[in-house]
Amino acid sequence: MTQRQSLRLALPMSAELDAIVEQLRACGFALPDLDMPGLHHVGDPLGCGFDFEVFPLAPADVGTYVEHAISHLGVMSTDLLNETGVEVWRPYTFAFGRYPLILAAPKGETFASLSSRPLARIATPYPALAREVFSHRGMNVEVVNVSDTYTACLLGLADAFVDRLEDPAPMHEHDFRAIDVLGYSQLKLVVNRALGSRRRIAIQALVKCLQSQPVAAPPVIDIPFDDEDEQLPGPFLEWDEDSGGEIAG
Repeated sequence: MTQRQSLRLALPMSAELDAIVEQLRACGFALPDLDMPGLHHVGDPLGCGFDFEVFPLAPADVGTYVEHAISHLGVMSTDLLNETGVEVWRPYTFAFGRYPLILAAPKGETFASLSSRPLARIATPYPALAREVFSHRGMNVEVVNVSDTYTACLLGLADAFVDRLEDPAPMHEHDFRAIDVLGYSQLKLVVNRALGSRRRIAIQALVKCLQSQPVAAPPVIDIPFDDEDEQLPGPFLEWDEDSGGEIAG
């Protein structure tokens, strides 16, 4: 008997993991709760002759594993894809996991007030994006690479931050306001570019199944602007654009 081949699928340990698993289960993936590390075997869920080995991973690492073919495919947000610069196919966009990327600061700050500083400090987990944004606008900034952007501003490490807005409640709680929307991040199925034809066919079957079993999109996030702030034209970057096209190339 010919042994079935397998595909490795890396899933991000993020807020969207439960929704991703729900959609995969609707496609026939008998997945357990992925709160433990390691490979979880799923026997030919799509009926195309391929088993799947599914494993959880830090969100920022998914693209690296896929690009280097340690995992054949994965799920990753476009903010991290663009920040890390990995080269992968992006054949499917999930309905959930869409977030605005914002420039924000304590209430009362504006782009003009930040520009008037000799050197504004910007906290962000996306240093490449921040440097590109402010270079494009001719503004001299120091980019501070941190994951907790609110604390960086509250304790004086930074004057403003660039980050993904998942929940506006902390902005209201700490009296922050959005100055500008720089773009939007979306959640993508990502695929290694060098896969053989049989694996590409299996992934195309997965994409068709995901398209037929969508999970409802959550409500649009209400971005807290200061009514007195100047509104700059945006977004600066379309970070939700596809860059991979068709799997088969």
